[in-house]
Amino acid sequence: MELPSLDLNLVVVLHALLEERNVTRAGQRVGLSQPGTSAALARLRRHFHDPLLDRVGTRYELTPLAQGLYDQLGETLDHLQRVLKAQPQFDPGTTGRRFVVRCSDAVLTVLAPLIVAEVAQAAPDVVLDFRTIDHTSVTDPVRSLSEIDILIAPRGLFSVPEMSSVELYEDRWLCATWTGNTQVGEALTIDEVRRARWVMPYQEVLMASPADAALAALGVDRHCAVRVENFTILGQLVVGTNLLVLLHERLASRYTNTELRRVELPQELAPVTEVAWWHPSRRLDPGHRWFIELIQRAASTVARIPVDTDSP
Repeated sequence: MELPSLDLNLVVVLHALLEERNVTRAGQRVGLSQPGTSAALARLRRHFHDPLLDRVGTRYELTPLAQGLYDQLGETLDHLQRVLKAQPQFDPGTTGRRFVVRCSDAVLTVLAPLIVAEVAQAAPDVVLDFRTIDHTSVTDPVRSLSEIDILIAPRGLFSVPEMSSVELYEDRWLCATWTGNTQVGEALTIDEVRRARWVMPYQEVLMASPADAALAALGVDRHCAVRVENFTILGQLVVGTNLLVLLHERLASRYTNTELRRVELPQELAPVTEVAWWHPSRRLDPGHRWFIELIQRAASTVARIPVDTDSP
């Protein structure tokens, strides 16, 4: 493969120019004088045979080519930076690195405490940044993964075969209701499931619980009575009502709630498998590899913890 002859420092200037759309501000951002930035822009225009920035009145606008370059440059520079910063060794005992993880609040409750405990012991100066799964995580996981270290999400939530991944642990779904609910017994028929009103997580279809897909396979479209952008609070919201809720079993077993009782579904739902995903650009990073192995150890501990089958 033959790379075009262009100073990589000019790529950094190009990104600043396309983002700022102003020669002076772009120069300040990358530490160049205005004449130096103008000279760099001239070289870039010669290289691409395109003006890149067109003056429209008192401002600049991107040419079509420049817009296409801008859409790719941020991710390209991010990948290049990781490659050039790759080191043969990683010392967790001395690093002050920050690791960014996106996951649901269910994973945060079940898995994150074990991750935090192990990191605190092995790498006391490491910073952990846990963030919630957002819309971009589902609709554009490749872009999302390019900006973070790890995305932990249920298998099947999206399809990214080119991304690296490892299965962490399984969780099962259980159905629960308030102990004072006299409208349902210890088990539900399929017709009762169809007629029931539910407390459900997440408004957007793309972020909906995988349990909905499992129920859809049984021909059930749940009727939502209460919607909340959260998993951990679901069980509390059925108390004092005749509503039903589907809970992660491992999450439910961590809460002692005598006001809830389990209700058997007419058919057991497929379990949810939590998977850690990361961008292929991390493969050369020994620190990232260390972090993945740590998460796997924490997940193996979760898998070994017995679930209280009497909960809720």
